[in-house]
Amino acid sequence: MNKDESDRNDKEAHDIKLWGVFLFGLVGAAVTAFSLSRSQSRGGSGSSFRSAFQEEASKRYHKRLQGEYEEEVERVERIKRMQSVFNRERDKRRRSYESWRGNGGGSHHQHIQRDDWYWKAEESFREQWANYQHTPGESRNYSLSHHYSVLGLDRFRTTPYTDAEIKIAFRTKAMQYHPDQNHDNRGF
Repeated sequence: MNKDESDRNDKEAHDIKLWGVFLFGLVGAAVTAFSLSRSQSRGGSGSSFRSAFQEEASKRYHKRLQGEYEEEVERVERIKRMQSVFNRERDKRRRSYESWRGNGGGSHHQHIQRDDWYWKAEESFREQWANYQHTPGESRNYSLSHHYSVLGLDRFRTTPYTDAEIKIAFRTKAMQYHPDQNHDNRGF
């Protein structure tokens, strides 16, 4: 009987363990259900952790979309401002051109004093040319005659210079101003 008693004690111990696990599981489930019901009643919306996470993600997403939308609106406004400035400047130019055309085109603007050196040089050249005494043989003059005078050739020669004559005149002028030939005069 001793063996029967020990088997029975083992079986009772085993049953007690099973009942303990069952009761522990039941108590755990009850506590979990109670805590969930409390969190739902506290949250007010009846949402679980997963839905709260989704809500946060949705808020971040909509905030980012709002920021992108505001940036796009700002970019469009910047483009509109640039276009209005461009249109205003274009209209200003168009109005000045139309008034210029209405006042007779280019007749009045030729007498305006220019400040840049190119126009001053052109004006001085034009004045020199206007004051220049024309000789009768000058109408047969060549278009690059001032280059001939630089080389020391006669500008008003009736026959054109040959290539050999121009080459000789160029070389003599080059030797005249060459730095190796002008040791005493460093200004050249």
